[in-house]
Amino acid sequence: MDKYATIINDEKFSKLTLNVTQFPKALVHWEQLLDFLLDTAAPINKTISPNVLDLITSTYDSMLFNLPYLENYHIDYALLQYKLGNISRFHQIFKRALSIFNQRSLVLWVSYLRVCNEIVLDNKQLFRLYENAETYIGLHYHSGLFWEMYLNQLTLRCSTKQRYFIVLRKALEVPMYSFSKFYAVWLKHVDEIRDLSELPLLISKEDLLNRLQIDVKFSGRRGPYLTEAKKMIKKFTKELYMVVQAQVLEMYNLYESSISTQFYTGPDTILPLQEVNTWLEYTEYITTLDISPLCHLTFQRAITTLASLDTIWIKYADWLIDVEDDYTSAKNILVTGLGLSIKKSNILQRLYSVLMRLDDLDSLENTLQTVTSSFQDSIEQSEDFELFWDYIQFQMILQNSTPKSRYEGKAEVAFLPETILSKIQYRIRHAIDNKERSTLLNAMLSLQSKENTKLIENDIFKYIIESSLTKYLNDCVFWNVYSKLIFYDNSLPYLEKRKYIVKTIWPQIPENLKTHEDIKAFALEYLPEDIGMLSK
Repeated sequence: MDKYATIINDEKFSKLTLNVTQFPKALVHWEQLLDFLLDTAAPINKTISPNVLDLITSTYDSMLFNLPYLENYHIDYALLQYKLGNISRFHQIFKRALSIFNQRSLVLWVSYLRVCNEIVLDNKQLFRLYENAETYIGLHYHSGLFWEMYLNQLTLRCSTKQRYFIVLRKALEVPMYSFSKFYAVWLKHVDEIRDLSELPLLISKEDLLNRLQIDVKFSGRRGPYLTEAKKMIKKFTKELYMVVQAQVLEMYNLYESSISTQFYTGPDTILPLQEVNTWLEYTEYITTLDISPLCHLTFQRAITTLASLDTIWIKYADWLIDVEDDYTSAKNILVTGLGLSIKKSNILQRLYSVLMRLDDLDSLENTLQTVTSSFQDSIEQSEDFELFWDYIQFQMILQNSTPKSRYEGKAEVAFLPETILSKIQYRIRHAIDNKERSTLLNAMLSLQSKENTKLIENDIFKYIIESSLTKYLNDCVFWNVYSKLIFYDNSLPYLEKRKYIVKTIWPQIPENLKTHEDIKAFALEYLPEDIGMLSK
Protein backbone atom coordinates (compact mmCIF):
# COMPACT_ATOMS: atom_id res chain seq x y z
CA MET A 1 0.00 0.00 0.00
CA ASP A 2 1.47 3.39 -1.03
CA LYS A 3 1.67 6.35 1.35
CA TYR A 4 -1.38 8.08 -0.10
CA ALA A 5 -3.57 5.03 0.51
CA THR A 6 -2.03 4.61 3.96
CA ILE A 7 -2.94 8.18 4.86
CA ILE A 8 -6.52 8.32 3.59
CA ASN A 9 -7.38 4.90 5.04
CA ASP A 10 -6.04 5.79 8.47
CA GLU A 11 -8.78 6.35 11.06
CA LYS A 12 -6.72 9.13 12.59
CA PHE A 13 -6.76 11.00 9.27
CA SER A 14 -10.54 10.70 9.11
CA LYS A 15 -10.89 12.02 12.65
CA LEU A 16 -8.50 14.92 12.06
CA THR A 17 -10.17 15.98 8.81
CA LEU A 18 -13.55 15.84 10.53
CA ASN A 19 -12.21 18.12 13.26
CA VAL A 20 -11.02 20.81 10.83
CA THR A 21 -14.30 20.58 8.94
CA GLN A 22 -16.33 21.10 12.10
CA PHE A 23 -14.00 23.70 13.64
CA PRO A 24 -12.25 25.48 10.74
CA LYS A 25 -11.10 28.38 12.95
CA ALA A 26 -9.47 26.17 15.59
CA LEU A 27 -5.70 26.31 15.06
CA VAL A 28 -4.98 23.22 17.15
CA HIS A 29 -6.92 20.93 14.79
CA TRP A 30 -5.11 22.23 11.70
CA GLU A 31 -1.76 21.77 13.41
CA GLN A 32 -2.63 18.19 14.34
CA LEU A 33 -3.73 17.37 10.79
CA LEU A 34 -0.67 18.98 9.22
CA ASP A 35 1.73 17.28 11.64
CA PHE A 36 0.10 13.93 10.88
CA LEU A 37 0.44 14.41 7.11
CA LEU A 38 4.04 15.60 7.24
CA ASP A 39 5.11 12.83 9.62
CA THR A 40 3.38 10.13 7.60
CA ALA A 41 4.71 11.45 4.28
CA ALA A 42 8.32 11.75 5.52
CA PRO A 43 10.89 11.96 4.14
CA ILE A 44 9.58 14.76 1.92
CA ASN A 45 11.72 15.26 -1.16
CA LYS A 46 11.35 15.47 -4.94
CA THR A 47 10.27 11.83 -5.13
CA ILE A 48 7.11 12.47 -3.11
CA SER A 49 3.90 11.06 -4.58
CA PRO A 50 1.85 13.74 -6.42
CA ASN A 51 -1.27 12.60 -4.56
CA VAL A 52 0.41 12.98 -1.18
CA LEU A 53 1.81 16.37 -2.16
CA ASP A 54 -1.64 17.51 -3.29
CA LEU A 55 -3.03 16.42 0.07
CA ILE A 56 -0.40 18.42 1.95
CA THR A 57 -0.70 21.53 -0.22
CA SER A 58 -4.50 21.51 -0.11
CA THR A 59 -4.28 21.30 3.69
CA TYR A 60 -1.94 24.29 3.79
CA ASP A 61 -4.24 26.22 1.43
CA SER A 62 -7.35 25.46 3.48
CA MET A 63 -5.64 26.23 6.75
CA LEU A 64 -4.35 29.59 5.52
CA PHE A 65 -7.71 30.43 3.98
CA ASN A 66 -9.38 30.03 7.36
CA LEU A 67 -6.49 31.45 9.41
CA PRO A 68 -4.68 33.81 7.00
CA TYR A 69 -2.59 35.60 9.65
CA LEU A 70 -0.41 32.58 10.47
CA GLU A 71 2.90 34.02 9.26
CA ASN A 72 5.05 31.00 10.13
CA TYR A 73 2.78 28.60 8.25
CA HIS A 74 2.98 30.74 5.12
CA ILE A 75 6.75 30.49 5.49
CA ASP A 76 6.69 26.72 6.08
CA TYR A 77 4.46 26.25 3.03
CA ALA A 78 6.73 28.34 0.80
CA LEU A 79 9.88 26.59 2.04
CA LEU A 80 8.27 23.22 1.36
CA GLN A 81 7.78 24.24 -2.27
CA TYR A 82 11.35 25.54 -2.40
CA LYS A 83 12.67 22.25 -1.03
CA LEU A 84 10.79 20.42 -3.78
CA GLY A 85 12.23 22.70 -6.46
CA ASN A 86 8.98 24.55 -7.18
CA ILE A 87 10.58 27.99 -7.30
CA SER A 88 7.71 29.73 -9.06
CA ARG A 89 5.25 28.43 -6.46
CA PHE A 90 7.66 29.49 -3.71
CA HIS A 91 7.52 33.09 -4.94
CA GLN A 92 3.74 32.97 -5.37
CA ILE A 93 3.15 31.84 -1.80
CA PHE A 94 5.36 34.54 -0.31
CA LYS A 95 3.87 37.28 -2.48
CA ARG A 96 0.35 36.19 -1.58
CA ALA A 97 1.26 36.09 2.10
CA LEU A 98 2.81 39.56 1.98
CA SER A 99 -0.31 40.96 0.34
CA ILE A 100 -2.41 39.53 3.19
CA PHE A 101 -0.28 41.52 5.64
CA ASN A 102 -0.36 44.66 3.47
CA GLN A 103 3.35 44.04 2.71
CA ARG A 104 4.14 44.88 6.35
CA SER A 105 5.28 41.59 7.87
CA LEU A 106 8.90 41.69 8.99
CA VAL A 107 8.98 37.92 9.53
CA LEU A 108 7.76 37.22 6.00
CA TRP A 109 10.14 39.67 4.35
CA VAL A 110 13.22 38.41 6.20
CA SER A 111 12.38 34.77 5.43
CA TYR A 112 11.65 35.57 1.79
CA LEU A 113 14.78 37.65 1.26
CA ARG A 114 16.98 35.08 2.97
CA VAL A 115 16.13 32.56 0.24
CA CYS A 116 16.12 35.17 -2.53
CA ASN A 117 19.73 35.96 -1.60
CA GLU A 118 20.56 32.45 -2.81
CA ILE A 119 18.31 32.05 -5.84
CA VAL A 120 17.96 35.54 -7.36
CA LEU A 121 21.11 36.06 -9.41
CA ASP A 122 20.15 39.37 -11.00
CA ASN A 123 21.39 42.15 -8.72
CA LYS A 124 18.83 44.73 -9.87
CA GLN A 125 16.00 42.29 -9.28
CA LEU A 126 17.22 41.42 -5.79
CA PHE A 127 17.78 45.01 -4.73
CA ARG A 128 14.33 45.98 -6.00
CA LEU A 129 12.99 43.46 -3.50
CA TYR A 130 15.11 44.97 -0.73
CA GLU A 131 13.98 48.50 -1.65
CA ASN A 132 10.36 47.37 -1.58
CA ALA A 133 10.86 45.70 1.79
CA GLU A 134 12.54 48.83 3.15
CA THR A 135 9.51 50.89 2.17
CA TYR A 136 7.20 48.72 4.25
CA ILE A 137 9.23 47.32 7.17
CA GLY A 138 12.38 49.45 7.29
CA LEU A 139 11.09 51.36 10.34
CA HIS A 140 10.15 48.24 12.30
CA TYR A 141 11.44 48.27 15.88
CA HIS A 142 13.01 44.85 15.29
CA SER A 143 14.22 45.49 11.72
CA GLY A 144 17.91 45.10 12.59
CA LEU A 145 18.23 41.72 10.87
CA PHE A 146 16.69 43.10 7.68
CA TRP A 147 19.18 45.98 7.56
CA GLU A 148 22.08 43.60 8.25
CA MET A 149 21.00 41.37 5.37
CA TYR A 150 20.60 44.38 3.08
CA LEU A 151 24.05 45.75 3.88
CA ASN A 152 25.62 42.32 3.53
CA GLN A 153 24.19 41.84 0.04
CA LEU A 154 25.35 45.31 -0.98
CA THR A 155 28.85 44.39 0.19
CA LEU A 156 28.82 41.10 -1.71
CA ARG A 157 27.19 42.28 -4.94
CA CYS A 158 28.26 45.90 -5.49
CA SER A 159 31.65 46.86 -6.86
CA THR A 160 31.57 50.28 -5.18
CA LYS A 161 30.65 51.34 -1.65
CA GLN A 162 28.43 54.32 -2.51
CA ARG A 163 25.09 52.52 -2.31
CA TYR A 164 26.21 50.63 0.79
CA PHE A 165 26.82 53.86 2.71
CA ILE A 166 23.51 55.36 1.56
CA VAL A 167 21.69 52.40 3.10
CA LEU A 168 23.87 52.41 6.22
CA ARG A 169 23.06 56.09 6.81
CA LYS A 170 19.34 55.25 6.58
CA ALA A 171 19.78 52.47 9.13
CA LEU A 172 21.47 54.88 11.55
CA GLU A 173 18.32 57.00 11.77
CA VAL A 174 15.89 54.14 12.45
CA PRO A 175 14.89 53.79 16.14
CA MET A 176 15.28 50.01 16.26
CA TYR A 177 16.22 47.68 19.07
CA SER A 178 19.70 46.84 17.70
CA PHE A 179 20.53 50.40 16.60
CA SER A 180 23.92 50.54 18.38
CA LYS A 181 25.31 47.77 16.17
CA PHE A 182 25.05 50.00 13.10
CA TYR A 183 26.74 52.90 14.85
CA ALA A 184 29.66 50.63 15.65
CA VAL A 185 29.90 49.68 11.97
CA TRP A 186 29.68 53.34 10.94
CA LEU A 187 32.42 54.46 13.34
CA LYS A 188 34.63 51.63 12.12
CA HIS A 189 34.27 52.96 8.58
CA VAL A 190 35.06 56.49 9.77
CA ASP A 191 38.27 55.22 11.37
CA GLU A 192 39.23 53.45 8.13
CA ILE A 193 39.19 56.69 6.11
CA ARG A 194 42.73 57.53 5.02
CA ASP A 195 42.17 60.58 2.82
CA LEU A 196 39.79 63.54 2.62
CA SER A 197 38.69 62.38 -0.83
CA GLU A 198 37.14 59.27 0.75
CA LEU A 199 34.81 61.21 3.07
CA PRO A 200 32.07 61.80 0.42
CA LEU A 201 31.50 58.05 0.44
CA LEU A 202 30.17 58.43 3.96
CA ILE A 203 28.57 61.87 3.72
CA SER A 204 27.81 64.00 0.66
CA LYS A 205 30.14 66.91 -0.13
CA GLU A 206 27.28 69.35 0.41
CA ASP A 207 26.49 68.01 3.88
CA LEU A 208 30.15 67.89 4.82
CA LEU A 209 30.59 71.53 3.87
CA ASN A 210 27.27 73.00 4.98
CA ARG A 211 26.59 71.00 8.15
CA LEU A 212 30.09 70.14 9.37
CA GLN A 213 32.19 72.82 7.64
CA ILE A 214 34.50 70.16 6.22
CA ASP A 215 36.03 70.98 2.82
CA VAL A 216 37.26 67.86 1.03
CA LYS A 217 39.26 70.13 -1.33
CA PHE A 218 41.24 71.63 1.54
CA SER A 219 44.63 72.65 0.17
CA GLY A 220 46.59 72.90 3.43
CA ARG A 221 48.08 70.10 5.52
CA ARG A 222 45.52 67.38 4.81
CA GLY A 223 46.63 64.90 7.50
CA PRO A 224 45.80 67.03 10.56
CA TYR A 225 42.72 68.40 8.78
CA LEU A 226 41.47 64.84 8.20
CA THR A 227 41.99 64.03 11.88
CA GLU A 228 39.88 67.02 12.90
CA ALA A 229 37.28 66.15 10.26
CA LYS A 230 36.92 62.66 11.72
CA LYS A 231 36.45 64.13 15.19
CA MET A 232 33.69 66.37 13.89
CA ILE A 233 31.99 63.45 12.15
CA LYS A 234 32.21 61.38 15.34
CA LYS A 235 30.80 64.27 17.36
CA PHE A 236 27.89 64.58 14.94
CA THR A 237 27.44 60.79 15.06
CA LYS A 238 27.33 60.85 18.86
CA GLU A 239 24.62 63.53 18.80
CA LEU A 240 22.54 61.48 16.37
CA TYR A 241 23.18 58.37 18.46
CA MET A 242 21.83 60.10 21.57
CA VAL A 243 18.66 61.17 19.74
CA VAL A 244 17.98 57.69 18.37
CA GLN A 245 18.87 56.06 21.69
CA ALA A 246 16.30 58.23 23.46
CA GLN A 247 13.63 57.21 20.94
CA VAL A 248 14.51 53.52 21.26
CA LEU A 249 14.49 53.59 25.06
CA GLU A 250 11.20 55.47 25.17
CA MET A 251 9.51 52.90 22.91
CA TYR A 252 11.07 50.05 24.85
CA ASN A 253 10.24 51.28 28.34
CA LEU A 254 6.70 52.38 27.55
CA TYR A 255 5.57 49.63 25.19
CA GLU A 256 7.95 47.12 23.62
CA SER A 257 9.14 45.65 26.92
CA SER A 258 5.53 44.87 27.89
CA ILE A 259 4.72 43.05 24.66
CA SER A 260 5.40 39.32 24.76
CA THR A 261 3.14 38.28 21.86
CA GLN A 262 3.91 39.69 18.41
CA PHE A 263 2.18 37.13 16.22
CA TYR A 264 -1.30 35.80 15.50
CA THR A 265 -2.39 33.15 17.98
CA GLY A 266 -5.87 32.31 16.66
CA PRO A 267 -9.34 33.18 17.98
CA ASP A 268 -9.16 30.61 20.77
CA THR A 269 -6.25 32.30 22.55
CA ILE A 270 -7.07 35.07 25.01
CA LEU A 271 -4.29 37.62 25.44
CA PRO A 272 -3.80 39.29 28.84
CA LEU A 273 -5.78 42.52 29.08
CA GLN A 274 -2.62 44.42 30.00
CA GLU A 275 -0.96 43.37 26.75
CA VAL A 276 -4.04 44.30 24.72
CA ASN A 277 -4.06 47.74 26.33
CA THR A 278 -0.34 48.13 25.67
CA TRP A 279 -0.87 47.56 21.95
CA LEU A 280 -3.76 50.04 21.85
CA GLU A 281 -1.74 52.65 23.74
CA TYR A 282 1.28 51.98 21.49
CA THR A 283 -0.71 52.76 18.34
CA GLU A 284 -2.02 55.91 20.03
CA TYR A 285 1.53 56.99 20.84
CA ILE A 286 2.87 56.27 17.35
CA THR A 287 0.14 58.33 15.69
CA THR A 288 1.30 61.37 17.67
CA LEU A 289 4.71 61.09 15.94
CA ASP A 290 2.96 61.79 12.63
CA ILE A 291 5.19 59.46 10.59
CA SER A 292 2.79 57.77 8.20
CA PRO A 293 4.88 54.67 7.27
CA LEU A 294 5.58 54.01 10.96
CA CYS A 295 1.90 54.40 11.83
CA HIS A 296 0.88 51.91 9.14
CA LEU A 297 3.55 49.48 10.29
CA THR A 298 2.64 49.70 13.98
CA PHE A 299 -1.05 49.27 13.25
CA GLN A 300 -0.24 46.19 11.14
CA ARG A 301 1.81 44.75 14.00
CA ALA A 302 -1.11 45.40 16.35
CA ILE A 303 -3.83 43.91 14.13
CA THR A 304 -1.67 40.85 13.51
CA THR A 305 -1.53 40.17 17.24
CA LEU A 306 -5.03 41.41 18.13
CA ALA A 307 -6.80 40.19 14.99
CA SER A 308 -9.63 38.64 16.99
CA LEU A 309 -10.57 41.97 18.61
CA ASP A 310 -12.84 44.41 16.78
CA THR A 311 -11.35 47.41 18.62
CA ILE A 312 -8.01 47.43 16.79
CA TRP A 313 -9.55 47.14 13.32
CA ILE A 314 -11.86 50.07 14.00
CA LYS A 315 -8.98 52.10 15.47
CA TYR A 316 -6.85 51.54 12.35
CA ALA A 317 -9.75 52.39 10.03
CA ASP A 318 -10.51 55.56 11.99
CA TRP A 319 -6.89 56.67 11.66
CA LEU A 320 -6.93 55.99 7.91
CA ILE A 321 -10.06 58.11 7.58
CA ASP A 322 -9.31 60.93 10.02
CA VAL A 323 -5.61 61.40 9.28
CA GLU A 324 -4.92 59.88 5.87
CA ASP A 325 -8.35 60.61 4.35
CA ASP A 326 -8.05 57.14 2.80
CA TYR A 327 -11.52 55.61 2.72
CA THR A 328 -10.54 52.85 0.30
CA SER A 329 -7.83 51.49 2.60
CA ALA A 330 -10.20 51.86 5.55
CA LYS A 331 -12.75 49.76 3.69
CA ASN A 332 -10.17 47.05 2.99
CA ILE A 333 -9.06 46.99 6.63
CA LEU A 334 -12.64 46.70 7.88
CA VAL A 335 -13.48 43.93 5.40
CA THR A 336 -10.43 41.97 6.58
CA GLY A 337 -11.40 42.66 10.19
CA LEU A 338 -14.88 41.27 9.60
CA GLY A 339 -13.33 37.96 8.66
CA LEU A 340 -10.88 37.75 11.56
CA SER A 341 -12.55 39.52 14.48
CA ILE A 342 -14.74 37.47 16.80
CA LYS A 343 -17.19 40.33 17.32
CA LYS A 344 -18.33 41.86 14.09
CA SER A 345 -21.30 44.18 14.52
CA ASN A 346 -19.26 47.30 15.41
CA ILE A 347 -16.93 46.72 12.46
CA LEU A 348 -19.91 46.22 10.19
CA GLN A 349 -21.52 49.47 11.30
CA ARG A 350 -18.29 51.34 10.55
CA LEU A 351 -17.91 49.55 7.21
CA TYR A 352 -21.45 50.47 6.25
CA SER A 353 -20.73 54.17 6.76
CA VAL A 354 -17.47 53.90 4.78
CA LEU A 355 -19.21 52.19 1.87
CA MET A 356 -21.87 54.89 1.94
CA ARG A 357 -19.10 57.48 1.68
CA LEU A 358 -17.54 55.59 -1.25
CA ASP A 359 -20.93 55.00 -2.87
CA ASP A 360 -20.00 51.30 -2.93
CA LEU A 361 -22.95 49.58 -1.26
CA ASP A 362 -23.09 47.08 -4.12
CA SER A 363 -20.11 45.28 -2.58
CA LEU A 364 -21.76 45.05 0.83
CA GLU A 365 -23.98 42.05 0.13
CA ASN A 366 -21.11 39.73 -0.87
CA THR A 367 -19.12 40.82 2.17
CA LEU A 368 -22.04 40.16 4.49
CA GLN A 369 -22.69 36.72 3.05
CA THR A 370 -19.06 35.78 3.57
CA VAL A 371 -18.97 37.05 7.13
CA THR A 372 -22.27 35.43 8.09
CA SER A 373 -20.77 32.02 7.40
CA SER A 374 -17.92 32.73 9.81
CA PHE A 375 -20.20 32.68 12.87
CA GLN A 376 -20.52 29.30 14.50
CA ASP A 377 -23.76 27.44 13.67
CA SER A 378 -24.87 26.97 17.28
CA ILE A 379 -24.10 30.50 18.36
CA GLU A 380 -27.02 30.46 20.81
CA GLN A 381 -25.16 27.79 22.80
CA SER A 382 -22.00 29.85 23.14
CA GLU A 383 -20.82 30.45 26.70
CA ASP A 384 -19.89 33.99 25.66
CA PHE A 385 -23.05 36.08 25.85
CA GLU A 386 -21.34 39.09 24.26
CA LEU A 387 -20.42 36.97 21.24
CA PHE A 388 -24.00 35.72 20.96
CA TRP A 389 -25.43 39.23 21.16
CA ASP A 390 -22.88 40.52 18.67
CA TYR A 391 -24.27 37.94 16.25
CA ILE A 392 -27.83 39.17 16.85
CA GLN A 393 -26.80 42.77 16.25
CA PHE A 394 -24.94 41.71 13.13
CA GLN A 395 -28.10 40.06 11.81
CA MET A 396 -30.09 43.21 12.54
CA ILE A 397 -27.64 45.31 10.53
CA LEU A 398 -27.66 42.70 7.79
CA GLN A 399 -31.44 42.79 7.56
CA ASN A 400 -31.65 46.56 7.66
CA SER A 401 -28.99 46.94 4.96
CA THR A 402 -30.81 44.63 2.54
CA PRO A 403 -32.98 46.59 0.10
CA LYS A 404 -36.68 45.86 0.60
CA SER A 405 -39.38 45.78 -2.03
CA ARG A 406 -41.83 48.67 -1.79
CA TYR A 407 -44.57 46.04 -1.72
CA GLU A 408 -43.07 44.34 1.34
CA GLY A 409 -44.88 45.18 4.56
CA LYS A 410 -42.84 47.00 7.19
CA ALA A 411 -44.09 44.88 10.05
CA GLU A 412 -42.95 41.72 8.30
CA VAL A 413 -39.34 42.83 8.19
CA ALA A 414 -39.23 44.96 11.30
CA PHE A 415 -37.83 42.37 13.68
CA LEU A 416 -35.91 39.18 12.82
CA PRO A 417 -36.30 36.08 10.67
CA GLU A 418 -37.61 32.96 12.37
CA THR A 419 -34.17 31.34 12.44
CA ILE A 420 -32.71 34.25 14.42
CA LEU A 421 -35.74 34.60 16.66
CA SER A 422 -35.46 30.92 17.56
CA LYS A 423 -31.86 31.50 18.68
CA ILE A 424 -32.95 34.34 20.96
CA GLN A 425 -35.77 32.23 22.40
CA TYR A 426 -33.34 29.35 22.96
CA ARG A 427 -31.03 31.70 24.84
CA ILE A 428 -33.96 32.98 26.89
CA ARG A 429 -34.92 29.45 27.92
CA HIS A 430 -31.35 28.45 28.81
CA ALA A 431 -30.03 31.64 30.45
CA ILE A 432 -27.70 30.51 33.20
CA ASP A 433 -28.44 33.08 35.92
CA ASN A 434 -30.33 36.24 36.88
CA LYS A 435 -27.60 38.45 35.47
CA GLU A 436 -27.85 36.92 32.00
CA ARG A 437 -31.65 36.96 32.09
CA SER A 438 -31.61 40.63 33.02
CA THR A 439 -29.05 41.40 30.32
CA LEU A 440 -31.13 39.59 27.71
CA LEU A 441 -34.32 41.44 28.59
CA ASN A 442 -32.67 44.84 28.59
CA ALA A 443 -30.91 44.01 25.33
CA MET A 444 -34.31 43.54 23.72
CA LEU A 445 -35.02 47.21 24.42
CA SER A 446 -31.96 48.11 22.34
CA LEU A 447 -33.61 46.39 19.35
CA GLN A 448 -36.85 48.33 19.75
CA SER A 449 -38.03 50.64 16.99
CA LYS A 450 -41.28 52.38 16.19
CA GLU A 451 -42.36 49.51 13.94
CA ASN A 452 -41.33 46.43 15.91
CA THR A 453 -42.55 46.93 19.49
CA LYS A 454 -45.56 44.65 19.02
CA LEU A 455 -43.39 41.94 17.49
CA ILE A 456 -40.92 42.07 20.37
CA GLU A 457 -43.79 41.92 22.84
CA ASN A 458 -45.39 38.92 21.14
CA ASP A 459 -42.21 36.99 20.30
CA ILE A 460 -40.30 37.64 23.52
CA PHE A 461 -42.37 38.86 26.46
CA LYS A 462 -45.63 37.06 25.72
CA TYR A 463 -43.57 34.03 24.71
CA ILE A 464 -42.04 34.00 28.21
CA ILE A 465 -45.47 34.30 29.84
CA GLU A 466 -47.07 31.64 27.65
CA SER A 467 -44.11 29.32 28.22
CA SER A 468 -44.46 29.79 32.00
CA LEU A 469 -40.76 30.56 32.41
CA THR A 470 -41.04 31.13 36.15
CA LYS A 471 -37.50 32.38 36.66
CA TYR A 472 -38.48 35.40 34.58
CA LEU A 473 -42.05 35.72 35.84
CA ASN A 474 -40.92 35.74 39.47
CA ASP A 475 -38.37 38.46 38.85
CA CYS A 476 -39.18 42.18 39.03
CA VAL A 477 -36.78 42.86 36.15
CA PHE A 478 -39.04 41.07 33.67
CA TRP A 479 -42.13 43.12 34.56
CA ASN A 480 -40.24 46.39 34.68
CA VAL A 481 -38.60 45.83 31.28
CA TYR A 482 -41.92 44.67 29.81
CA SER A 483 -43.54 47.87 31.07
CA LYS A 484 -40.68 49.97 29.68
CA LEU A 485 -41.07 48.32 26.28
CA ILE A 486 -44.63 49.60 26.10
CA PHE A 487 -43.81 52.96 27.66
CA TYR A 488 -41.05 53.55 25.06
CA ASP A 489 -43.35 52.67 22.14
CA ASN A 490 -43.48 55.88 20.10
CA SER A 491 -46.27 54.55 17.92
CA LEU A 492 -48.79 54.77 20.79
CA PRO A 493 -50.20 57.89 22.46
CA TYR A 494 -49.34 58.35 26.13
CA LEU A 495 -52.80 57.56 27.50
CA GLU A 496 -53.02 54.35 25.51
CA LYS A 497 -49.58 53.22 26.75
CA ARG A 498 -50.51 54.09 30.31
CA LYS A 499 -53.77 52.16 30.07
CA TYR A 500 -52.06 49.09 28.57
CA ILE A 501 -49.43 48.92 31.32
CA VAL A 502 -51.93 49.41 34.14
CA LYS A 503 -54.77 47.24 32.78
CA THR A 504 -52.86 44.50 30.90
CA ILE A 505 -49.33 44.09 32.30
CA TRP A 506 -49.63 44.91 35.99
CA PRO A 507 -52.54 42.50 36.66
CA GLN A 508 -50.27 39.63 35.51
CA ILE A 509 -47.56 40.42 38.08
CA PRO A 510 -47.47 37.81 40.87
CA GLU A 511 -49.09 39.14 44.05
CA ASN A 512 -45.91 38.81 46.09
CA LEU A 513 -44.07 41.11 43.65
CA LYS A 514 -46.62 43.90 43.43
CA THR A 515 -45.43 45.41 46.69
CA HIS A 516 -41.75 44.88 45.87
CA GLU A 517 -39.66 48.03 46.04
CA ASP A 518 -38.34 47.57 42.46
CA ILE A 519 -41.86 47.39 41.01
CA LYS A 520 -42.98 50.38 43.06
CA ALA A 521 -39.86 52.29 41.98
CA PHE A 522 -40.80 51.86 38.32
CA ALA A 523 -44.37 53.01 39.01
CA LEU A 524 -43.17 56.07 40.92
CA GLU A 525 -40.79 57.08 38.13
CA TYR A 526 -42.99 56.46 35.09
CA LEU A 527 -46.63 56.31 36.27
CA PRO A 528 -46.81 57.89 39.75
CA GLU A 529 -50.49 58.74 39.37
CA ASP A 530 -51.31 55.04 38.90
CA ILE A 531 -49.21 53.50 41.68
CA GLY A 532 -52.35 52.71 43.65
CA MET A 533 -53.44 50.34 40.87
CA LEU A 534 -50.65 47.91 41.80
CA SER A 535 -52.54 46.81 44.89
CA LYS A 536 -55.82 46.16 43.06
